[in-house]
Amino acid sequence: MHSQGMVFLWLSAMIPGARPPPCTGNVEHQCAPPGAHHLVWLLAGFAFLSLGASGVRPCSMAFGADQFSRHPKERRSRILQAYFNAYYASVGVAFTVAVTVIVYVQDNVGWSVGFAVPVCLMLLSTLCFLLGSGLYIKEKGDKRMLCGIGDAVVAAVQNSRARLPEETRDGVYHHLKDCKLTVPTDQLRFLNKACMVSADAGAADSERQVVNSGGKKKKKKKKLCTVDQVEQLKSAIRVLPIWSSTIFLALAMNQSFAVKQADKMDRRVGRGGGFTVPSGSLTLFNMATMSLWSASYDRWIAPALRRHTGNPRGLTLKQRVGGGLLLATAATAVSAAVEAARRRRALRGVTLSAFWLVPQFALVGLAEAFGVIGEIEFFYKELPKSMASFSMSLLYMAMGVGNLAGALIVKVVQAATTRGGRTGWLVDDLDAGHYDYYYWLLACYGLANFVYFAWCSWAYGEEGNNVDWEEEDDGEPVV
Repeated sequence: MHSQGMVFLWLSAMIPGARPPPCTGNVEHQCAPPGAHHLVWLLAGFAFLSLGASGVRPCSMAFGADQFSRHPKERRSRILQAYFNAYYASVGVAFTVAVTVIVYVQDNVGWSVGFAVPVCLMLLSTLCFLLGSGLYIKEKGDKRMLCGIGDAVVAAVQNSRARLPEETRDGVYHHLKDCKLTVPTDQLRFLNKACMVSADAGAADSERQVVNSGGKKKKKKKKLCTVDQVEQLKSAIRVLPIWSSTIFLALAMNQSFAVKQADKMDRRVGRGGGFTVPSGSLTLFNMATMSLWSASYDRWIAPALRRHTGNPRGLTLKQRVGGGLLLATAATAVSAAVEAARRRRALRGVTLSAFWLVPQFALVGLAEAFGVIGEIEFFYKELPKSMASFSMSLLYMAMGVGNLAGALIVKVVQAATTRGGRTGWLVDDLDAGHYDYYYWLLACYGLANFVYFAWCSWAYGEEGNNVDWEEEDDGEPVV
């Protein structure tokens, strides 16, 4: 689907009837607006790209991590850390090529060629993936995972009045045959009612009597889940508070306003300012910082941290996420200071160099290298193996929610600051507005969010204490 989306975008640039006619002059109002049939091509491409990305992005990381599942458990943790760092470093390299080479081709050669290049690269990657299919380790997925979590929720509600035994012991709970986990854990113990065979520790069966419309009594079977379904639900609930605290990373990583700032700044480089750096290409410093840090973390940074922390990984996963949140907060504070300085000089007729934006881009890159990679590995290791793809999708869910939250914050700030006919903070004219106040608002939110993350991290407890119960093959349910 991803390839189909790219093909649709390419065809919209190639076929004359799939795009609006060229502008007749240099004035914006002389350009014909796109018609409905033009938008169909464009929106179809975006739709296929979104559907393809929803399958490729979370599953590709989980699928790659599955290739190391045959390694000994004591080595797997270090290997996975190196893998996730390398994966995200490669993403940074790809993004760097996209915002430099591809953007240059689109601006100077044409959109038809600019879209043809990623189409060819996407088809080539699909071919390589198919050719190597016989070499991959293909873990058997659990098709019932989401349904099982939903069943556990329903069963917990239906059996909410059941009395739990004083001691958690075998023989009371419904579990899979030959499953390592025959009794649920004591964490979130009230959910154990979802897999109880009896309402009173074995004293009654799993049925209850209800009265129908004719006044006759009939037996209605209760919803009953297995122990592993309940533990999947518990794992998902336990990571959700930490997941919610990482939404701030998406807010800090969204540098769309920084591009507008760069448009108002001096972007010339070279002798006599012969070359002007495109505003969007400044994000290169973000990706470059993230890629360099990720690529060097396992080889140089982690060993140096290990000597101080005593942790074989250098930092725990929660420490990496927390460090990412602090760096993201620092990035918004630096953005506020730079914008305030730019605005003061602009009002005096002085143009500030766009390279003053480099520190905030670099800090965002470090925040991504710390927080996002730590978040990915944390979810992958803390959730059951059968939820690997779900654990990877949590990252993109946080990014999506963060982007929506960012749009909502912008709307609220704009509505609140334009009351009474005042000039709002986020008007199109940066010099008339106060984008620095908006950045300070995000910095305050970042500090409050870090306190919230610290509490969630404390409440979660130690990492790596989840019970490993999953086997290679599914068992048959037994009592």
